[in-house]
Amino acid sequence: MQGLFISVEGIDGVGKSTHVKFIETYMQEQGFKTITTREPGGTELGEKFRALLLSNKSHMHRITELLLMFASRQELIANVIEPNLKQGVCVISDRYIDASIAYQGLGRKIGVDKLNSIISLLEPLLIPDLTLLFDAPVDLTFSRVGRHSEKDRIEQEDKSFFLDVQQAYYTIAKNEEHRVKIIRTDQHKEQTRMIIKKHLDNLIATKKVNS
Repeated sequence: MQGLFISVEGIDGVGKSTHVKFIETYMQEQGFKTITTREPGGTELGEKFRALLLSNKSHMHRITELLLMFASRQELIANVIEPNLKQGVCVISDRYIDASIAYQGLGRKIGVDKLNSIISLLEPLLIPDLTLLFDAPVDLTFSRVGRHSEKDRIEQEDKSFFLDVQQAYYTIAKNEEHRVKIIRTDQHKEQTRMIIKKHLDNLIATKKVNS
């Protein structure tokens, strides 16, 4: 039986990563085997790409950034996501294709058409069963990132960049509301987790109906 594929998205500083472990634990409590991974990274080669992409000492063209992101993603699909899904494992990915559409397509002004041409090259092209898009006001997320002792290369971008990325995520959610669920993180953590549970329960129920 094919495993469930869940991706987690959101702009830097939204608090996304703090909920990934909760999602993993909850799915395990529901009887699923899970594996959690991240983008860029998740494989030996992908982690090398990640170091280049996020190093604040790296200077690269926006297309170079895009291609490295997709190179890392292809390795992740081939070596982690696809084989685990085939074994019935629930894969939870901290960022996936939507991140490139938002960050490189709109944030870097590369354009969605160019993104789509590269997306089509992925083997295989796997679409998450559910994407949880964590969201909060940019002023809040920007201030959170500002408290980091050392920002990575992307975190160093200005507020207007993250506003563009956030708007791109909103557009994705509007166009794919069946898959992408927006969850506010500027509320009490327990409220956020109740909403996460609701979406995960709906996903599990749908899988049971279709299995």
